[in-house]
Amino acid sequence: MKKHILLLSSLAIIFSIVIGFVGIVYKDTTAYQDLAEKHMENVLSLADKDISSHIEDTMTKPVMVSKTMANDEFLKNWLMQEPENVKNDTYLKQLYSYLKTYQEEYDYTTVFCVSSQTGNYYYQDGLNKTLSKEDTHDIWYYNFIGSGHEYDLEVDTNQTKNDYITVFVNFRIENNNGELLGVIGVGLQVDALENTVCSYEKDYGLSVYIINTLGARTSFTGDTNIFIREDDLPKLTGITNRIKLNKSEAPILQWYSSDGERKCLITKYNETLGWHFILEMDTSSISSVFQDRVKSNILFMLVATIACTMVSTTVFINYNQRVITIENTDELTGLPNRKQFAKLYLRFIRKYKNRRKTLVMFDIDHFKGINDTYGHIFGNEILSIVGEELRKAISGDGIAARWGGDEFLSILTVEPDQAKQIMERLMDSLKNQEKGESYNVTVSVGIIEVDKKLGMEQLIKKADEALYQSKENGRDQISIVHQQE
Repeated sequence: MKKHILLLSSLAIIFSIVIGFVGIVYKDTTAYQDLAEKHMENVLSLADKDISSHIEDTMTKPVMVSKTMANDEFLKNWLMQEPENVKNDTYLKQLYSYLKTYQEEYDYTTVFCVSSQTGNYYYQDGLNKTLSKEDTHDIWYYNFIGSGHEYDLEVDTNQTKNDYITVFVNFRIENNNGELLGVIGVGLQVDALENTVCSYEKDYGLSVYIINTLGARTSFTGDTNIFIREDDLPKLTGITNRIKLNKSEAPILQWYSSDGERKCLITKYNETLGWHFILEMDTSSISSVFQDRVKSNILFMLVATIACTMVSTTVFINYNQRVITIENTDELTGLPNRKQFAKLYLRFIRKYKNRRKTLVMFDIDHFKGINDTYGHIFGNEILSIVGEELRKAISGDGIAARWGGDEFLSILTVEPDQAKQIMERLMDSLKNQEKGESYNVTVSVGIIEVDKKLGMEQLIKKADEALYQSKENGRDQISIVHQQE
């Protein structure tokens, strides 16, 4: 992180020297102001990539951990049997131990679970309370379950931690019929996140604000250093004009004038978190820098600046490209990972909106036995082979990813029967792989035609059900769920 900031700071200094040089030579106030504003835009854009990426990486993991717990069969079964065991200490300790494991593993402030049947609020250290509609602090729960959202993020006081202001991730727990069993989630103290953001603010000379639009209303009505209400944005920025908050993950740069001062803002929206990010910088934060850039030899400044700019820009671009590739690629198979597939899926659907599409999900038969018998190195080699053969099989017809463990997911621009033929070729190719040890790779496959009325999660669930059908029927086969007319 420090190296990254040092590189960005070097770029900022280089741009400052260029602007100072041009200001001296041409003594043109208007040109100087234009260059200053261009410099500010560059610094603000770099800061946006750095800060928002850090926050997204920090908060996306708690969302995924909460989702994992919400889909855990142990937790679902425990909640269904909870009413008749509320006085059974042995039974209750099973849940406390479960929550404690996640709390210690990820160092969360709180890991909690609320039962919809009893209203009991459990956390890693025991039973906190029984929720009540009469308790104003508990409105978060009733507002959240009433929202119909699968999950949300809320800023609220934490009664299990001396009312510290906390960012909570709430996730619905449902049984197989879609009925509510409760809410599971984690809490992270706001000040830990804010301390990191404040260090970025100091490094870049800007202000950062976050507006949470997805979260249900809680009893906490104040602001923190970075979490604010939209109504407070004009007061904090000094901008009386209405600031446009876009609903796109692509950042939008906006200029405003306030009290004779030019202010530059970048706004963007993270759909996963339901958060608007606002980065603000004003011209006063850089004017003093420009004033000090005129003391050295002009020719030396120009030559050195051009050289440093070219080198630094090249390094920075290559570095970012490498980071993006590493973050979005599964290291064993070279395929996109789960996070990247979700983004590629939406682009794929839009690009081929007028064509029939098929979702394919499969996993490797008896993969746990492979690892147990031949070792994880052999298992990793099998995963690598499957990834390579899958890439060859679908070449030109769609995209594929390693979904997790030994599961793979693909979306193709073909009909289900054509997808079946592609997967049959893949299965034959895998069986012909010479792995010794009298072992042949086989897979079980589930296929579902993409219905534009269904979201990705719903389609994956149906494909997974088809995959399960293949396993139930003896593995090494393909099951198709045809779209109903």
